[in-house]
Amino acid sequence: MAGDKPHLGSLAYELTEQTPSSTSGMDVGSSRDSVTMVPRTSRVDAPVFPLLTLLGSVDRVAPEPRQRLLPFEKTLLIGRHGPKVPRPGLAGWVVKDRMISGEHAQIAENENGEWELTDLGSRNGTIVDGVSAESPLTLRDGSLIFVGGHVALFRLATEAQIAAIRAEISRPLGPVATCNPEFAATCAILRKLGDTDGEVLLTGETGVGKEIYANALHEVSGRKGKFVAVNCAALPRELVESELFGYLRGAHSQAMAPKTGIIEEAEGGTLFLDEIGDMAPELQTKLLRFTQDRMLTPVGGTRPRRIDVRILAATSRTAPPLPGQGGLRADLAARLGAEPIRIPPLRDRLEDLGALSGYLLGTQTKPLELLALQALCLYSWPGNVRELQKVLSTAAALSRGTERISASHLPAAIAAGPSRVRSSPAGRATRPPPTAIELEELIRRCEGNMLKVARELDRKPALIYRWAKRFNIKIDDYRRKE
Repeated sequence: MAGDKPHLGSLAYELTEQTPSSTSGMDVGSSRDSVTMVPRTSRVDAPVFPLLTLLGSVDRVAPEPRQRLLPFEKTLLIGRHGPKVPRPGLAGWVVKDRMISGEHAQIAENENGEWELTDLGSRNGTIVDGVSAESPLTLRDGSLIFVGGHVALFRLATEAQIAAIRAEISRPLGPVATCNPEFAATCAILRKLGDTDGEVLLTGETGVGKEIYANALHEVSGRKGKFVAVNCAALPRELVESELFGYLRGAHSQAMAPKTGIIEEAEGGTLFLDEIGDMAPELQTKLLRFTQDRMLTPVGGTRPRRIDVRILAATSRTAPPLPGQGGLRADLAARLGAEPIRIPPLRDRLEDLGALSGYLLGTQTKPLELLALQALCLYSWPGNVRELQKVLSTAAALSRGTERISASHLPAAIAAGPSRVRSSPAGRATRPPPTAIELEELIRRCEGNMLKVARELDRKPALIYRWAKRFNIKIDDYRRKE
């Protein structure tokens, strides 16, 4: 797969060429891929590819959309300069950051087929998932990588997921584009379902944004009527039926005049029933009947009327209901869609944290101090996007009169995150330095590959080069000749 060569002169981040004949840049907003990718195998036996997603930086909490996606093939060199000698499979993420060294860190696949990050003797170090990369660290799918004033997230994604991310960046379904592979694929499904009149059931934890994506479905549908949202958990149990279906005059002692129900207000549009699992079972039965025939009978009435309304629903209850404990009835859940669609929690799509923060801060957006950026990324966000909004709005208020948001403007539980950064378990002190004879023998066995030597010794490559120079070892003598 190849793409056109975009102009990257004004970008702060570049993906340099991977082969001497390949393109020298990357346009993540393009629908065409700009790199050749060698597949690995995912859990479902689909080919997967490595990529970085840029969360943001201290100077720009929300990166430019087209700069967020950084796919590569075999090896990615991170630094202020690209690779000096291009070779097949080598890409460079060039970051214009004075806190980042010329050649700062490298991501490559090791002999065990695992992806590994190696700090290349950088001045300010590299942190992976709260661990200082004093020695090569294995990357998991979702590892957070801190380099200088920037933070990125490592992922393995299928070709279809990468295409879905590109489509999201080009045309987001929600307020901001998601760069999470699984959620981007989910958004692609939601966009297709949006162009229908069928019911959809969204699931997910409280605060993940189920109503926002329900509203996005309504926008995609093109329905002329209103989007009407109702929180079923907030309606008094004895008034739910009257509020939803309306009532006629004289239907009960307080019915001095007829009242239009919420369902009728959504005629021609979309009715969103949030926390539908908290609705009383007998009312769920009536709602089930309505979803089947769209015939509305107000309380106190005997003549049903057909209503044109699309029904979307959401619940944070995903377990089957237990007797006497409420929950969403299985038959109603089945009527609301072939399969519930899950909106993932924020902790599972941290690659969207920067973009969401920029959106939530709006005109209050300001730069962050490094510890504040690290704290926001290392927090688990149990309250999801709703909690993020509260934290950011409070931080913006507390930081008035200052140039940047600092860790002191964040809740104590969040600000404590960076203080827990620890050294690599296999750090430099785990084995003594080699003798000249031992180092020369190791360089010979590794055929002059200094990254392999560094991994063997649990040291940074820059230190290995210094030792070789001290012992007057000619590294080129042991490298494989072309």
